Amino acid sequence: MSERELIKVTEGDFAGWVLSPEGENFNGLVGPYYYQSDDPANVKVAFKAEKRHLNGGGTVHGGCLLTLADTSLFVFALPHLGDGGAVTLQLDSQFQSPGREGDIIVATGEITRAGKSVVFGRGQLTCGDRILLSYSGIMARIASKPSGDA
Repeated sequence: MSERELIKVTEGDFAGWVLSPEGENFNGLVGPYYYQSDDPANVKVAFKAEKRHLNGGGTVHGGCLLTLADTSLFVFALPHLGDGGAVTLQLDSQFQSPGREGDIIVATGEITRAGKSVVFGRGQLTCGDRILLSYSGIMARIASKPSGDA
């Protein structure tokens, strides 16, 4: 994700955030994702739950939440990756509360350790003061970033 690819949002729920244009890869199907950061080491990643994100029970599909968690770990790791990239080795999660249509779901977190070959991180998905999901993950460094969006 380079600065020139991002679009500054000026109105609506995400005014002041930036938007990564939807690509033709998986993130383009589940997004759009919005990003907010005054500091590259403290990024927030978010989306607004739409009907297409819901499961048969009317709540946000667990796979949708896990996709945001996985994507956000990569975004949190960007300052540690230099010119390389990363792939997920392990993603652990604990569902705590359901998301609903119209919810703005925000991922926050941190990288807890960045080694030579693996990067460790953790975070939470929230809607307001409700925690929807807590997660942690391990990513393997790769030599170069794959094409497409984060």
